Amino acid sequence: MPSTCSPNATAERWPSAVEAGLGCLDAAAAVGRDPFKSPVRLWMEKTERHDLLQPVDPCLVQSAESAAYWNRLLEPIVAAHYALRTGRQVKRTRDVLRHPQHPWMLAHPGREVVGVPDVQLLECRCVGMDAAALWGEGLPGCVRIQMLHRLAVTGAQVIDVVALICGQDLQIHRVERDEVEVSRLIDAEREFWHCVQTDCVPLAGDWAEV
Repeated sequence: MPSTCSPNATAERWPSAVEAGLGCLDAAAAVGRDPFKSPVRLWMEKTERHDLLQPVDPCLVQSAESAAYWNRLLEPIVAAHYALRTGRQVKRTRDVLRHPQHPWMLAHPGREVVGVPDVQLLECRCVGMDAAALWGEGLPGCVRIQMLHRLAVTGAQVIDVVALICGQDLQIHRVERDEVEVSRLIDAEREFWHCVQTDCVPLAGDWAEV
């Protein structure tokens, strides 16, 4: 079965923060739509201004590490339940892809859905109590932006997001590629990355219309 990712996207190791560019999880913060991280904080991380970053509460760090641990542990189970519920087969991918025209855009495809024409990629999320409210009315806007970034880099047309909320509510949401939205997102991310390259602090309001 051929890969669903664009043949022009190049696969490589995951580079350092400075040389990397913007990954899927950076996308919403870069355009000012991440409820947990501002564009300025992301800019500080990308320009390695760690001394200027406001210290994070150790309790929040511990909570984030715990969430990451459980996400890694439960992600295969979530993917298996998606396959069971939908009847689709999925496979894990490990390549890091770089956009062929915009090399500062990176993405890890995560999982591919095989053997069906209507969806190509699968994103698995395990959502804890601290973020569950964001999913109360469907797919959060910040996650949709992250998935549009992934579709832009991989060249895929459709990605399903399967989320296990607080260990008991399994939700499946679909994000379809919209070329207008993708183009606007690329433009906004390009502006942010220009700020990184030119060492110019981004203004949060610049990306409010994405």
